Amino acid sequence: MASFFEKLAEHRCLETERLCLRPVTLDDAKAMFDYASDEETVRYSFPANQTIEETRQVIASVYLASPLGRWGIVLKATGDFIGTLDLHHMQPDLGRAEIGYCIHKNHWKRGYATEAVKVVLALCFDILGLNCLIAKHDKDNPASGRVMAKSGMRFSHEEPYAKRDHLDSNRFVTVLHYYLTKEDYDQQKSLASANKPDRYLNNSFENS
Repeated sequence: MASFFEKLAEHRCLETERLCLRPVTLDDAKAMFDYASDEETVRYSFPANQTIEETRQVIASVYLASPLGRWGIVLKATGDFIGTLDLHHMQPDLGRAEIGYCIHKNHWKRGYATEAVKVVLALCFDILGLNCLIAKHDKDNPASGRVMAKSGMRFSHEEPYAKRDHLDSNRFVTVLHYYLTKEDYDQQKSLASANKPDRYLNNSFENS
């Protein structure tokens, strides 16, 4: 039987109705810098990149050095690279992982983040056999929480004084935690399939 990481390696590319999730390369540096250097886009994610060389270093040290569970998000219609989605803190022995994402602000409010998250949730539960997915966001960034909720995740708890703001050391960040279990996912999938086919699974895993 294939291991967790072998299965993950077999699914480096995923597809949805509008998106292609695929490995990030140095060729994506310019497109990534366009949003990674934008303060509004990355306000609650990481310090904005100052140079494209910094972005290239991130790609090399993170996305190329440890590529499994990391995807670039590309629009099928245009080929535009609009963001990334990553699995963090993967614990195959417990069947747990954490999910995070960043989308260029020019593509907000179009459902792309939710669409990308849903196909990775399907991968995690249907193929990788995980038991639970975790997600977190800054309380001051409710839009990220809406993506989690629309993806089927449940609010867990609020963590005050979780860390200091990377832009304002006088501000303490309150982190909101969400989760989705295999049992909840299966129940949601069963209810959805009773109403309509799951468009997020048809193309991605038909040859798995």
